[in-house]
Amino acid sequence: MSVETAAPVISQPDPEEIPVDALIFPGAMAALALTAYYFSNILPAWKPLTWWLLVAFTGTLRLAIIRRTKFDRMPEQRRRWLLRGLIWVYMASISSGTYFLYVPGDIAMQALLTVYLLGTATVLITHLAGMDWVRIMVSLLILGTPNALHLIIEGLTLGQTASWVLGCCTLFVPIPLAQLTGVHMRLMRTQFESRMQAESAARAMSAVAIAKSRFFAAISHDLRQPVHAIGLYLDAIERVVAESGNPQARHAVVGITLSWQTLNDLLSKVLDLARLEANMEQPDLRALALAPLVKELILQHSPVAERNGVRLVALVKPDSLVYADELMLKRVLSNLLGNAIKYSPPGRAVVIAVRPAGDQWKIQVRDAGCGIAEKDQALIFSEFVQINNQSRDPSQGLGLGLAIAKRLSELLSGAISVRSEPGRGCCMTLTLSRHLPDLAQKPEPIPGVYPMSQGDLWGSDSRILQNLKVLLVEDDLLVGNAMVQLIQAWGGDVYWAKTAAAARLNASERDIAICDVRLPENESGLDLAKLLQTAGTQVILISGETDQKARSDAAQHGINLLTKPVSPKNLMHALASIKTLAE
Repeated sequence: MSVETAAPVISQPDPEEIPVDALIFPGAMAALALTAYYFSNILPAWKPLTWWLLVAFTGTLRLAIIRRTKFDRMPEQRRRWLLRGLIWVYMASISSGTYFLYVPGDIAMQALLTVYLLGTATVLITHLAGMDWVRIMVSLLILGTPNALHLIIEGLTLGQTASWVLGCCTLFVPIPLAQLTGVHMRLMRTQFESRMQAESAARAMSAVAIAKSRFFAAISHDLRQPVHAIGLYLDAIERVVAESGNPQARHAVVGITLSWQTLNDLLSKVLDLARLEANMEQPDLRALALAPLVKELILQHSPVAERNGVRLVALVKPDSLVYADELMLKRVLSNLLGNAIKYSPPGRAVVIAVRPAGDQWKIQVRDAGCGIAEKDQALIFSEFVQINNQSRDPSQGLGLGLAIAKRLSELLSGAISVRSEPGRGCCMTLTLSRHLPDLAQKPEPIPGVYPMSQGDLWGSDSRILQNLKVLLVEDDLLVGNAMVQLIQAWGGDVYWAKTAAAARLNASERDIAICDVRLPENESGLDLAKLLQTAGTQVILISGETDQKARSDAAQHGINLLTKPVSPKNLMHALASIKTLAE
């Protein structure tokens, strides 16, 4: 994937882009007022006062004009010449001090006036002349030349050597001032180009982020779709092979199933990680009761724990409330619990405990596995890093779970830490903010140990959906054929609608609807699901994207949302759950 961005056009910055212009003007007027007051002690008061009023008027007029909206809309060339004229008039008003503030015969006051004009030139030109050499040179001539000529003429006329020497020196001062301004211009140009390049880089990064978001939104669905279809077809193949009694075929099906499970796990975790990297996951933070959430996780992981001979123990108080996103928190804890079960030896226990720590909760998952050396503990949260799986055995995981868990914990404003020693097990700690008890529902108490298994919850009856009328809304031919074949094998009666319009026409005679989130003609599966639910049809949504908003909307309306690839076992569990509730 590549994102092309146009190279930035580096232009010259205009003086009105410099914010210090308006900021220094009041200070400059105050300094001019002090100068006028000083000279009023020597000259008639009307002269310094007239000079100050003239400078204040031209300066205020210049600021008022360049800040008008009409000025910004002028053609560039006209705008440039108007700006030059305003600056030169302003400089001429300051330079009029050669007449209004000139003290004849007083070399000290003449020198003071010269120093003042040159100092003013140094300060104002760097801020007002910008990067236009015409502005700079004319401004220098306007500020310095009248006073220099005045000093030279008076010095030669009256025979005052000091005056004409001071005038001659003043004539050459614009040369170092021009050099100083040149340095200032180069600095401004460098800063301006750096700013433009930074803005261009920011725009490019924003474009890349948007492109990544669009890419992963599309690729997530397109990649999950064929993997989802493969998983559905596997169930039919397993039944045929079981009936054939061919050991080679059974062996091949086992290998295909394991490969599909590995591919499914890898695809889901890579896409999840990519979405996190692209900042596409946003948490929905709210008050959650930890006790029922932990109970659900224990039930979910009980079958694997029983197969491994590992006991699951929960230590959580009924009033433990946390501020988090429920789905993200489940993903983090499910990953930690799955790792603990995987690395614990048979006959030992995995403990999930919730402990208070000030205004936070520490959710700890402890196992009795081989442990992690201190030098490796910082590495386990990196992608594709597995300390004890150098052979890259996929059955031992893919090295992505903890990386995803760490990013999700950061989105929850929490943190994951590890405490472990080789041969003494591992304790993973998730730290999250506590929440006040009165802002969440009171959770149900749970026992400390959950030995029950969910694996045989529905038994071995393959006709558990007998006479169940199912509406399937799916536009993909491969997935649709697989779903129809699967549900019919479970005893269900399926009507397959490929569009939302067809689904609406045939929904009244169906008990349950299975609806894809993405439908043809830009129809929304979620909108269709809400419509069917209102009409009294139970709905299961299936999505190829892990969109947090879709999950939140589905949960808000009590709609079960499954993420592709959906295994036949999970699909049967969802259908049977709805059927059981309906009965």
